[in-house]
Amino acid sequence: MLKFKILIIEDDIDLNELLVLKLKSSGYEVISLADFFGVEDLLDNEQIDLLIVDRNLPSGDSLEKIQDLREQGYKEAVIFLTAKALHQDLLEGFESGCDDYVCKPFDFNELLLRIKAILKRHKKEEKLSFGDFILDLVSYEFFYKNQKLEISNLDYELLKCFFENPNTLLTRQFLSESVWKDDTTSDKTINIALTRLRNKFPKLKDHIISVRGIGYKLC
Repeated sequence: MLKFKILIIEDDIDLNELLVLKLKSSGYEVISLADFFGVEDLLDNEQIDLLIVDRNLPSGDSLEKIQDLREQGYKEAVIFLTAKALHQDLLEGFESGCDDYVCKPFDFNELLLRIKAILKRHKKEEKLSFGDFILDLVSYEFFYKNQKLEISNLDYELLKCFFENPNTLLTRQFLSESVWKDDTTSDKTINIALTRLRNKFPKLKDHIISVRGIGYKLC
């Protein structure tokens, strides 16, 4: 089953543990920290979908740290969870690059709804789907009915090309340039790759149609 992974950064031990418990019981994978130390390494090595961050941490105001992450190109969704409830605090939070700003004390059910909405919005362009198939553009993983399937780099590039262009006739020239990054790839090479892809995933085979002399179409 596909699960979103949430990183909690909260120095209040009781609240941290409660958030971990509640989020895990709601079906999320959770990693928790008590401060910002090590966050960049985690983001580089884990597929984190959302950060829930307390603004007031032992190391200081996390607002500046989120700004730094955004400037470095980190795009993970961020929710500030904080006692700073003034209107100016909220404006500063959003200006730093957060996706939502939740003031303490908070209702967990409301927080959960906010999390679901943000993840749905934030991830809508990071997964491609066709029927029961899902191609994850972040983890480079492929799923059928939430079961992970093994794919090669070439499989991934081909699937991405088709899933981005459903019901569209893709010429061999287009596939050559988009997948192989070369406009001289032979028809034989492309045909062999497509035959292997279709045989590897029987449930997808009937949906990848060969159009004689032109190319292929996912439909």
